[in-house]
Amino acid sequence: MLIKFSDNPFKQILGITFYNKGSISLFILISVLATLQYEFAEIYTFKPLDLPVVPVSILGGALAIFLGFRNNSAYDRWWEARKIWGGIVNASRTFGTFVISYSSMKFSDQKNSEKEIKKWREDLIHRHVAWLYALKMHLRKLNYWEHLEKYLAESEIEELRKYHNKPTQLLHAQSLKIQEGYEKEIIDNFRHVEIGNVMKELIRLQGMAERIKGTIFPYYYNYFTTVFLWLFIICLPLALVPEMSWGAIPMSIAISFVFTILEKAGATTEDPFEGRASDTPISTITRNIEIDMLEMLKSKTIPAPEEPRTGRFGVRYFD
Repeated sequence: MLIKFSDNPFKQILGITFYNKGSISLFILISVLATLQYEFAEIYTFKPLDLPVVPVSILGGALAIFLGFRNNSAYDRWWEARKIWGGIVNASRTFGTFVISYSSMKFSDQKNSEKEIKKWREDLIHRHVAWLYALKMHLRKLNYWEHLEKYLAESEIEELRKYHNKPTQLLHAQSLKIQEGYEKEIIDNFRHVEIGNVMKELIRLQGMAERIKGTIFPYYYNYFTTVFLWLFIICLPLALVPEMSWGAIPMSIAISFVFTILEKAGATTEDPFEGRASDTPISTITRNIEIDMLEMLKSKTIPAPEEPRTGRFGVRYFD
């Protein structure tokens, strides 16, 4: 999640130029060529290639509407992704609270020791934290096991490697562990159902995140947006140069840049789980949940919160 650009205006301009240097170079080339052919027409007495302003203006208006609709749809995907992870935060805190506060020796008439109950709680909390990191791996298509190895037994990790959808298998293992607690009378029937409802919510939220990840943005939106955008960029200087002469170059570059940035913003926002500066900060959210749940367990090894990262040209963001 992007926090801010650099405080240095020079770095801001330099960074924007650097990341859009290819497009800007094409804008310059197109506008210069359009202007040169118009100016040389007077010298070499040939009919220059120019276009009336009205059709190009209509094309620009239509493109703006198309970009606006597409960007709104892309933003909806980004905002839904953020709401899903907000829901995971709330459900995780509820899960940790229920696991710790609902488990007790009294349901089995003191047959379970405090040590056994504590171990049951720790297994559930640790597996839940592992599920968070597994879900992050699943959504970002990563393959590192450092965090899972910290919270899962080696045998469980080896078993987990066999499966395609690792977060789902961890939730399944959680359900079996909760059932085991009910059968050992660590929790009673009512509390078993309540914790089960939280598990159901976690499964629902995972499915919603997978839906966004697995549903690509309609191809024709991306394709025709790009086609119309570059058609407009090519036509724009040909419409401006009869009225503005050499002034058409900076003007067409500026207008083309605005439309290109709008298109780029939509293309970036439509995939919110890729780990870019503008995406949903699931690493930071996961770490915050991890801290909350370990503090509930009174753990002695609690990691530090994720610090904002600093990218090129002073950009600050949470991963």
